[in-house]
Amino acid sequence: MFTDSKIALKFACSRTKTTQIIKKSLAPTLHQEVVRDLQTKPFSMAIDESNDRNCDKSLAILVRYFTDQATTKFLAMPICNIGKASNIFDHLQEVFVDNNIPWENLVSFVSDNCSVMTGRHNSVVTRIKEKCPAVFDFGCVCHLANLCTVAGVKALALPVEDLLVEVYFHFFHSSNRKEKYKEFLEFTDTEPSKIIKHSSTRWLSLEKCVGRLLHHWAALTSYFNSHDEVEKPGRIKRCANYLSDHEMHLYYHFLSFILEPLNHFNTMFQADESRIGFLSQEMTVLLRTFLGKFVKARVIQSHQDLTTVPYSDTDNQLQDNILAVGLYTRTYMADHTDDISPSVLAKFFKSVRSFYNVVVAKMLAKFTFKDPVVCGLAFLNPSTRGDLPSSSVTVVARRFPSVVPEHLLQQLEEEFTTYQVTPSSELPTYTPDSTRVDQYWGQVSQMTNRITGTPRFPLLSKIVSAVCTIPNSNADCERTFSMLKKIHTDTRSSLDNSTLCALLTVKLNTNSKCYSFQPTKEQLKTAKQACSSYNKDCA
Repeated sequence: MFTDSKIALKFACSRTKTTQIIKKSLAPTLHQEVVRDLQTKPFSMAIDESNDRNCDKSLAILVRYFTDQATTKFLAMPICNIGKASNIFDHLQEVFVDNNIPWENLVSFVSDNCSVMTGRHNSVVTRIKEKCPAVFDFGCVCHLANLCTVAGVKALALPVEDLLVEVYFHFFHSSNRKEKYKEFLEFTDTEPSKIIKHSSTRWLSLEKCVGRLLHHWAALTSYFNSHDEVEKPGRIKRCANYLSDHEMHLYYHFLSFILEPLNHFNTMFQADESRIGFLSQEMTVLLRTFLGKFVKARVIQSHQDLTTVPYSDTDNQLQDNILAVGLYTRTYMADHTDDISPSVLAKFFKSVRSFYNVVVAKMLAKFTFKDPVVCGLAFLNPSTRGDLPSSSVTVVARRFPSVVPEHLLQQLEEEFTTYQVTPSSELPTYTPDSTRVDQYWGQVSQMTNRITGTPRFPLLSKIVSAVCTIPNSNADCERTFSMLKKIHTDTRSSLDNSTLCALLTVKLNTNSKCYSFQPTKEQLKTAKQACSSYNKDCA
């Protein structure tokens, strides 16, 4: 017993000493590297709040700047329990002042789309613009895409999300129910898989949960209809009624079909690499995709501007027999003609039209289809190098006067024209499926004139290094909070905020793998000092 306690104590001391090395040696060095870059380079900032840490709310502050590619780094995570715009901005101001970071270097700001963060009046954005008037903010496109999905689902005639929640929580924390359910999986010849939880705040969870429930549909129907309490009012009866309802089954097949393009768009802009140059194109593709599901093709083709298509006019919409609801939905209708009445079908198609109308309306209201900067950023896409007017880059540059002054815009446009007519053989290789756009531009910025050795595209490289820092979405903050949950567990609930910030700094700001990390002499010196200080305190 004594030996075990001694080993446990030794292990605890070793772990505590490691924490001290991280807090007093590794993290400060990595933090200062980020601060030095922010003091001299244009950068973007992404913030988000989380209340997962018991009663404290954390404000994650991430920054993104350009080296040889766009890189996201962790800056700070102060405790911010009062979620007012003034209080959030005060914490940002404190971080900037403490680290001597100039507001003038801030290019863009990204957060979720709540009014506290991005409202036109009395928000965090309005306060930031007092410090940096040219800062670019357009919200989180992934959050906007999720809002479109939520609005569409609410427009359906049946509460499809309720069934997901009811089924999940019936089996939640009940080993006995899960064990009984295995018999029904075998009886219906259903491949066993976990029933997953739907969370409205998880951008991609609905499609996965719908697909999983469809996979389990036969087994779940048999299970709930055979349950002893199926006749009693409550969850069992509600689930049995939902699962036996052919109309509900139709809605699930439809959702399995229609959620894929929304999730594809959402997934594309959760990537770490810079894809902001594709945003305008992909928003247009998504809008055209949804219009094509329920609006006549000739009506869409007759409007060059998709945002002006009169989609809500029923005369411009497809008939029920060709309305896009998915192959499996049509097959289910054909297989259950005796079970699904014409009135149910009419209600279903009416509901589908409501879904499409609401989703498109939400897209037009929330997406920045006509923002000149978002449209101009298409010049970052190497695939469209020769298709854009040379003035597209100056439209973007005018939005960021601190990066390229007005009197140099003509020179910038000439550089972009030179870039457009340069043979592909002289430019870095770009393959859409495998080459990061920001890495491509990093190689372009290193190109030099063969005779003079001077940079070939100095101003173009300057504006690119600024706009490539604009985050695709606020997904990096969400990933940070997911990482925080793995650090701040129930067994490590006593970790204070400074320790959590130090651990996040080391995790997010280190480019090299841990096994190839080579500490500097200064890091070794501060690490030894941290150990010596800890030993003295324990003596």
